[in-house]
Amino acid sequence: MANKQIKLKHVKEASTLYHYTKCNGVNGILENNCFWATKSDFLNDPKEFSYIEAIIRDICKELIKNEDWREMFLKDVLEEKVFLDGGRNKEYFILSFSKCRDSITMWSEFGNKTGYNIGFDGKKIIKRIEEDNIIEYHGFVLYEKAQQKEAIRKILNTDLPEELEMSFSNIIEAGAKNRNNEIYRKACRKFQKIAAVYAMFFKHSAFKEEEEYRFIFKKKAEVLYREKDGFLIPYIEIPLSNRLLPVKEIVIAPKNHIDLAKKGVEYMMKEKGYEVEIRLSDISLRY
Repeated sequence: MANKQIKLKHVKEASTLYHYTKCNGVNGILENNCFWATKSDFLNDPKEFSYIEAIIRDICKELIKNEDWREMFLKDVLEEKVFLDGGRNKEYFILSFSKCRDSITMWSEFGNKTGYNIGFDGKKIIKRIEEDNIIEYHGFVLYEKAQQKEAIRKILNTDLPEELEMSFSNIIEAGAKNRNNEIYRKACRKFQKIAAVYAMFFKHSAFKEEEEYRFIFKKKAEVLYREKDGFLIPYIEIPLSNRLLPVKEIVIAPKNHIDLAKKGVEYMMKEKGYEVEIRLSDISLRY
């Protein structure tokens, strides 16, 4: 883990992580033993990283009573679009899974309700990814505002003061006296770095049904491109060793309940040496 101050909840033993994808995604992952991680500022909601700004402003209002000092700090840590439109995260690439096995929201987002869902043994797939790749960060996305605020509060009230050996109030006061104060500038840089990572794991509670689990990777030497809706999406390949993946089951989307959809996947898995259950979604759709 690249920064010990980043606290994320990880998958438990015997848990399953689900990867929603389209038909060609299933084939590509199982044929090539490879995932694709999308450039962070090309996700479905490109503005999601700016969500954290409101959390930071709330906590700063709580901790910094002097309005002028508060605005000074906010201006310094939110400068240069650190979070907006990806900011300093622009060279990160994200691979997403979900704890949710059968979500209409996820089906709509990853395959227009006609996709597939590969269920992996959580611990084992993490280990396989780590064999050939460096995972910068991984963990469950935080949706509850109280948890998000506590994470930011801890950085300011505990982590920075412990590392810099100065209380947060004294750090701010030092900056108010001299904006170029070495400790104050260092605190701003460190806060930006940590908060920029949390920005990739904070989402609005409206999305909590997704139960998303994210893997964060840094840019590799080769960046590839795929087409989506008429424009190019940058991504990097996350290769896995050439042996069977820890697949536990495959779920077929609610709009894909035809015999051939299941039969085709069953035949492919058997040919590749997998013995896993192929199931249909439990969701009933009205047309």
